[in-house]
Amino acid sequence: MRSFKFILVLIFSFYSIADEGRLGREPSEYKYTSIGIDLIQTDKTGIGARVSFVLPGPLYAVFERKAEGVDKDTESYDRIINGARIGAQIGIGDLLSNISAKGVNLGIKNIFDVYGELGVKSVAIDGDTNSFSEDDAQAHLIAGIRFGDSNSWEGKIFIDYSKESDVIIKPCPDGQVCPAVIEYVLDDETDQKFGAGVLYNINNRSAVTLELISSKVLDSTFKIGYQVNF
Repeated sequence: MRSFKFILVLIFSFYSIADEGRLGREPSEYKYTSIGIDLIQTDKTGIGARVSFVLPGPLYAVFERKAEGVDKDTESYDRIINGARIGAQIGIGDLLSNISAKGVNLGIKNIFDVYGELGVKSVAIDGDTNSFSEDDAQAHLIAGIRFGDSNSWEGKIFIDYSKESDVIIKPCPDGQVCPAVIEYVLDDETDQKFGAGVLYNINNRSAVTLELISSKVLDSTFKIGYQVNF
């Protein structure tokens, strides 16, 4: 939680020192078409890749794949996550104008974007001696805000809802001799993650990212990445 508060301070600090107009963009011209790669730190270091692209209107699509290392009962596993989501984004000024009374112009600028993403994800666990995969896809919802200056520093704060999977050792009934069987099960409770991140636009085509996500079910995740914008 201390690290999460620290990254929030970084976000607002970077927002205050934004270099307006450096890349010739409008401040809220956030890029929703990109390719990125991340280093992910949990119990072990993992890697992730994502692709997003703009669709007609306010819509965009996101595809991602992550491999996160975990340690469970002295055994090491990789959690492989594949996801696909459809997102929608709108500036706060446009949103409030759309829902305001007819003929009333609130005159609010788009100082930040509101966005939401809905889709599915599948999770598989790969270990040295065991491999499992979940048959059913899991619903995945992300909602948040994106703010800052697209010419330099950007920030985002979001909530992530989905079910998570865990690795357990199946208990052996009393009086029987059983092998150590590892079972892959879906947690009954929907996980609620809180995330915050910063992005620095190096130039019109490239950016570096930093992100921290806390979870009720899993360990906190720290990501640092590189992104190519289009």
